[in-house]
Amino acid sequence: MAPSQWSRELAGSAAARHTLMDDLRRYYTSSIAPLWPQVRTDATADRALRAEMLLRGGVDALLTTLSPTWLWDPPTLHLPSRSSYDIPLCGRGLLLMPSWFATGPMIMYRPEESTVLTYPMHLPDAPAGPPEVLGPLLGRTRAAVLAGVRDPATTTALAERVGVSLAAASQHATVLRNAGLVRTTRIGIAVLHSLTPLGRALLDGEPRAPLG
Repeated sequence: MAPSQWSRELAGSAAARHTLMDDLRRYYTSSIAPLWPQVRTDATADRALRAEMLLRGGVDALLTTLSPTWLWDPPTLHLPSRSSYDIPLCGRGLLLMPSWFATGPMIMYRPEESTVLTYPMHLPDAPAGPPEVLGPLLGRTRAAVLAGVRDPATTTALAERVGVSLAAASQHATVLRNAGLVRTTRIGIAVLHSLTPLGRALLDGEPRAPLG
């Protein structure tokens, strides 16, 4: 593909490059800088979540929870796309890059280095639908278990978050799964719990459309 006139001017003109740099600085000052503290906070939370998944369930758990629309079917990570293609890692590994602004996956294949996979950063939900609200419907402990899987969690992590025994966490998660509120994925000898769309809607208090 032939380069555009704009790219040719940018490559050959110092003035054009300075104009671009000035525009980028102004854009950062007006649009990015005010958000940067929140971006850093969310990046820290995302890193903590990925580290917990890696610690508790290994690489399988990490890849399973990168995005609810991605499917980890070892040894293949399936990403939603209009086209289908394979990216060989060839032993060079996969570099994960969280992005606060990305809405979908972006892949950069580097023949001599690790393949880069940019994924949408996990953004924590604002507190909504606390156990006090759902307690009369589900019971306080079960409502707390539902809230405990806002971020995906293994049964052990869920028990620690809610402050119940491992057996109790497993039992409540099973009831919620049977009700269609929680999704459970087995990863080796561990299981990973996450909210279904119905469970998230209930937790967030989102209205459902009337039937009929």
